[in-house]
Amino acid sequence: MTTTGEDRIDDGVPDSGGVTRRRALQLGAVAAGTAALDLPRSAAAAVNDGSAPAGSGRERSFDEGWLFLRGDPTGAEAPSFDDGSWRSLDLPHDWSIEDLPYATSTDGGATSDPSLLVLKDPDPTLPQPPQVIGPFDTGNSQNGGSTGYTVGGIAWYRKHFGTPAGDGLHAELRFDGVYQNADVWLNGVHLGFHPYGYTGFAYDLTPHLNPTGANVLAVRVDNSGRNSRWYSGSGIYRHTWLTVTGAVRVPLWGVRVTTPVVGRGRSVARVEVSVANLGVRPASTQVRITVLDPHGHVVAVRRTPARGVAAGATADSSVDVPVERAALWSPKSPSLYTARTEVMVRGKVVDAVDTRFGIRSLVWNGEAGFLLNDEPVKIVGGCVHHDHGPLGAVALDRSEERRVEILQEAGFNALRTAHNPPTPALLDACDRLGMLVMDEFFDVWDTGKNPDDYSVHFAEWWERDLTGTVLRDRNHPSVVIWSLGNEITDATNGVRGAQLAARLRALDRTRPITLGGGSTFSADDPSWSYVDVGDVHYNANGKGYGPMHDAHPERAMTQSEGFPATIHQDSTFVNDHAWAVGSWVWAAWDYLGESGIGKTPMAPEGTAAGIGDQSVMPGWSIARTLHHSWGGFGYPYPYFQGNCGDIDLIGRRKPQNHWRAAVSGLSPVELLVERPTLPGTEQVAVWWGYFDELASWTWDVEPGRPMTVHVYTPGDSVRLLLDGAEFPGGAATVPERATATFTVPYSPGELTAVASREGREIGRTTLTTVGAPAALRLVSDVPHLTTSRDDLAHVRVEVTDSRGRLVPDATVLVSFRVDGAGELAAVGNGNPHNVDSFRLPRRHTWHGQALAVVRPAKRPGRVTLTASAPGLRSTAVALTVRQ
Repeated sequence: MTTTGEDRIDDGVPDSGGVTRRRALQLGAVAAGTAALDLPRSAAAAVNDGSAPAGSGRERSFDEGWLFLRGDPTGAEAPSFDDGSWRSLDLPHDWSIEDLPYATSTDGGATSDPSLLVLKDPDPTLPQPPQVIGPFDTGNSQNGGSTGYTVGGIAWYRKHFGTPAGDGLHAELRFDGVYQNADVWLNGVHLGFHPYGYTGFAYDLTPHLNPTGANVLAVRVDNSGRNSRWYSGSGIYRHTWLTVTGAVRVPLWGVRVTTPVVGRGRSVARVEVSVANLGVRPASTQVRITVLDPHGHVVAVRRTPARGVAAGATADSSVDVPVERAALWSPKSPSLYTARTEVMVRGKVVDAVDTRFGIRSLVWNGEAGFLLNDEPVKIVGGCVHHDHGPLGAVALDRSEERRVEILQEAGFNALRTAHNPPTPALLDACDRLGMLVMDEFFDVWDTGKNPDDYSVHFAEWWERDLTGTVLRDRNHPSVVIWSLGNEITDATNGVRGAQLAARLRALDRTRPITLGGGSTFSADDPSWSYVDVGDVHYNANGKGYGPMHDAHPERAMTQSEGFPATIHQDSTFVNDHAWAVGSWVWAAWDYLGESGIGKTPMAPEGTAAGIGDQSVMPGWSIARTLHHSWGGFGYPYPYFQGNCGDIDLIGRRKPQNHWRAAVSGLSPVELLVERPTLPGTEQVAVWWGYFDELASWTWDVEPGRPMTVHVYTPGDSVRLLLDGAEFPGGAATVPERATATFTVPYSPGELTAVASREGREIGRTTLTTVGAPAALRLVSDVPHLTTSRDDLAHVRVEVTDSRGRLVPDATVLVSFRVDGAGELAAVGNGNPHNVDSFRLPRRHTWHGQALAVVRPAKRPGRVTLTASAPGLRSTAVALTVRQ
């Protein structure tokens, strides 16, 4: 609403005792807060609007100092409720990744931690000891293999905090994500209910704060029933923030930046600002916009005309800011500008917000495909779920940043946030590092895929959740396409989809809209009437893909889900057709749940299937070897993760990514060896499965055992050398799919692959037989830490021989100890069926490696991680923790 001035104008601060009451916001998100709430009286410090890290004035983290109870006590919303025995913790938090204690006594037993449920004795037929340590429970997991046999249920969070000091301040609390069905109370007053687990929401705390005493915030989280097709996690698993401002302020996500003119000579940033007056009197306001370049230098300043904003109203304004010689945003050069929005009353700045943005143009059409800044771009994409392996659903900024870094190194330039809005931190990382994003809203609409999923609430909530996501994410240059949903099966697809698309276009017309898998089935699918880009799933070699484009030649098309085993076919089709903008593999990174869909399939020996041949052996298919687990394909316990990613659960490259590197030309030659199979069987790579192979020539087999060797290369010929000499059958022409396959008799020593193109060597690589495990080595992904609780060190432990070489298939139990200014946050490995605890200070290695995640303390100093294993030389790494 745009307002005009009235006779009485004030400075944005209500009279003493005057408090403007607002109904609770049900969209939610802003940034920041603190347990002690030692906040300044002036709330004018610049801070982010969803596109930059939070500042220290207007908004602060509200993550520290919470209490937690796993269970559903009566009356826990009341301020007087006794929470003295509850567990203290900091957010973000996911209770489903924590260890589950089991009763061991005949009377039901007990636990020393009252915040944990005491569950029934485990099934004695399962391959595990009576005292179970770990988050997995086949008997109590309502979603079974879909969520990795973890347990949801109901839990409560409470937080005691003081009232912000200062007259006329307004406090707003934002949750970035709670899974799921969250009810929130402040001082016993119910602020609201939010069902969707992946969208932010915020509430105005001001009317219910206690001006003279302590406040109690209570949150009930209900993750009961069958509600997810993958691991969701449970609890307040994303950040919380408190925003404290004066009465005249920029509301939640109240700044929008677009770039209607993009050019290296001259560009224009259009900044649209909403100004809300929460006071009891009208206010005369003016907005000043300062644009800073990627180095922090001011490039332009503009002001809007002064205008009055009535009490309780919101005024919108817009200003165009020219930017000369702009540094355009792209994956190769992710240049970020900042729009500093300052709201002034009588010449005094009363609120300020920093919004990061990129200057770039997007074109999607059926002729050129996808143009970024007028340059063609082919998507090399991957789908990602939101969990972080051993950390569960806990979303910390460094975890998100590391994921983007590793995926870029692995050859990806785009992510699909399957199948829900991501964390703000992930989009921030994609902006900074130059990763393109398909931002997806929902996995279901009105028709559910599980009886208790979001479809139960969709009709009432979709518009609020879609609106909140667009307002939150619209300033991120990395977001280049929206997806309304994934594989929607609603009979009302056309009508409901058109409603969603219309609402989305009303909020943002700068990006195209697609529907994940929407056009998979036919050229006359209802989704064609409202999407801008056609999207198919699992259409290798353009099967059904090209004819759809023939029917809609004006549209670009993409494949937002492809098999790992069809990387070459998908890449070839995309490169041969301009309108096919790219493919997104399922999946880029291994994830919890959908247990075992990527297990390597075995076929009778002699099948002779090509990589990705989905029709191997009439009468036999992977669908028969997979069986349903709570409505999804998967193998039974102890498989607990999908196992279909290019990158494993702890961030290590898997075989299909080595193939991808050759297909894309990132690597001249990759050499891997299949794990030997049982007599009469052979591995095949179909559906979500790929070969179980290692970059290893160290195998516990008898000499002369035939080994299947794959050489991946963009070259046209390959030679294999064994101990420096070419053996019979060691030369081959590389067939169509960038893969040459050899059968090599095993002999300890050196195996070398030499790749050539047109008779000229383009690369070589060697695998060497290594010695027995002798020592451990630690490798940290960061050289130091800060005192931020968002910071992490992901420390890889490697088993090495006496000469310091990785023992590629070593399995040893490693124990960890952390001393100093930090703690052990989690441990893990890439094993898809190792159901040990992620929290105990020990872990088996898998393929010779494991991971320890170290989280810094809130004080500067030094943190030391020590790793040891029986019979091996131990090691340690020390990291400085800076303020």
